[in-house]
Amino acid sequence: MFAFMESIEKPLLGDRKSYMPITVAKLIDEVESYIAKPEFFSDVQVALKLQRIYYLQYNELAAKLESDLAMVLSRLEAAKNNLELVKKFIANPDEEHQTLMQIAQGIFRWVTVQPVKKVTLQVGTVLQMEFELQEAEEYIKKDITSLVQQRLQHEHDIDYLQDQVNTIEMNLAVLYKHGVEKQKRALEGGLAGLSPRP
Repeated sequence: MFAFMESIEKPLLGDRKSYMPITVAKLIDEVESYIAKPEFFSDVQVALKLQRIYYLQYNELAAKLESDLAMVLSRLEAAKNNLELVKKFIANPDEEHQTLMQIAQGIFRWVTVQPVKKVTLQVGTVLQMEFELQEAEEYIKKDITSLVQQRLQHEHDIDYLQDQVNTIEMNLAVLYKHGVEKQKRALEGGLAGLSPRP
């Protein structure tokens, strides 16, 4: 019933690396030349602060993507259940159906559904439309296709974002290590300038 989902591919990215506007994190390979940029004033702490800002932004974006993905997965499951139900109605057009209906939060009741010729589907946040069963099946399949594409996009962006976070974590480690070594050299240089008392 859901075999068509296997052939759904994520939309093309073109020349982008992600579907959302995610800033590309560049790995710092030469620390001295990196912190020598005018915006850092040759101060490791300023460069560290910028990397921490990127890190926080990436984490906020990751939380949003995870939340959006959970919503898409929930809608996808509901659409799959709707498709199963519509197919059941199509397969047995003159038959009554037994189903569980939620009558209150966490409370369900078995109900008998009379033969169904039309169904009402939610097609927007507040919009519902009535469909013939065949039309409903087609609409739900299109909705499932769209939701699967959204899922693939979110999964791609989450993976890409994880790569960016890993890059920032490496940058933070390199900058921190450089700052510690610079401090150590400064201390050693200061101690070497002191002459021992006779």
